[in-house]
Order: sequence, then structure tokens, then C-alpha cells
Amino acid sequence: MKGLTVSAHVEPDSASRLVVFDSFVIVRVGGRDVEITLLATPGTSAVLRDLAARLNEAAQVLDHMATPSEVGP
Repeated sequence: MKGLTVSAHVEPDSASRLVVFDSFVIVRVGGRDVEITLLATPGTSAVLRDLAARLNEAAQVLDHMATPSEVGP
């Protein structure tokens, strides 16, 4: 991985989107003030799948921590 280490709080209104170009993709996650952008090229799909798995795992942990009224769809 190349770049800068950053941290940001995920908020309930955070959004994500995918932008596809001819030779790479961009995954953007953010809200109003902060956006994290990941640029991925062919050959890095395994890394994105692993990241997706960790994010899903984190969501499950947060669901477990939440009270029943806080759990989303």
C-alpha cells in the first residue's frame, strides 16, 4: 500500500461509492468533511475482498454491541 495513514470516524450518514475507469477503480467513503479514497488497479482484487470481509466482520461486531433498537437493516 502506498500513501498516507489517516483515521476518521464513520458516522451514520457516511456514504460510499465506486468510480470505474479504464485501468483502475476508486472506492470513496466519507461524509461532509472527510473522504477516504482508495485507488485500486488490476491485481489488487484480493486486497479489496479482504478489506470487504474485515468491514463486514466489524459491522457484525458493532451489531452485537448495539442495543436491538440501534441495529440497522
